[in-house]
Amino acid sequence: MKSKYWKLIGLMVVAGIALCIAAVATTLTEQAEKKISIGELPEAAKTTILSEAKAGTIQELETEIEDGRTIYEAEVTIDGQETDIKVTADGTLLGKEVENQDDEEDMDDEENEEDEEDEQQVSIDQLPAAVKATILAEAKAKTIEEIVTETENGRTIYEAEVTIDGQETDIKVADDGTLLGKEVEDADDEKDADDEDNVDDEEYEDGEENDDD
Repeated sequence: MKSKYWKLIGLMVVAGIALCIAAVATTLTEQAEKKISIGELPEAAKTTILSEAKAGTIQELETEIEDGRTIYEAEVTIDGQETDIKVTADGTLLGKEVENQDDEEDMDDEENEEDEEDEQQVSIDQLPAAVKATILAEAKAKTIEEIVTETENGRTIYEAEVTIDGQETDIKVADDGTLLGKEVEDADDEKDADDEDNVDDEEYEDGEENDDD
């Protein structure tokens, strides 16, 4: 009888601990992500968001902590399309992306493979006038490294790789000139990729040395 009693106590304690952990996790999430007003934005972040919004309607602003730094994200309606603009406190643009219902639908492996096969490099002069105008406007007279075209969900997409203020930025545009996304490549991601390559090289060299022995 006592054994069953203590087992019941143990189960209740475990359940209580689980509830406490869940409550703490929820609280931390709420603290890390909260809605703010335009007046609460740092001046640099505010300037970038307003510049990228281009007189569009700002529907919502929120701030959160990502990798130890404060990020500000604005949901803006531009030409009838919902657009997410993400910036740091110092005004650095991290991403600008148009929400697309088609992109939310899952694609099977065959469609992905066909899209990859359709990807080809083009020059600035080969672009449709509307696409060229959008890319040049977003590039802001900076160096365009590469432009590729591909088919996504049955439509032609143009993607330009541009160096802006020393940072690699991808600009994605639809064939009618609509901006679909503008994203700054994270230097940390590139560093991680380089570190993985270095590890692979070291393992390969170690393997060669062992073979020689």
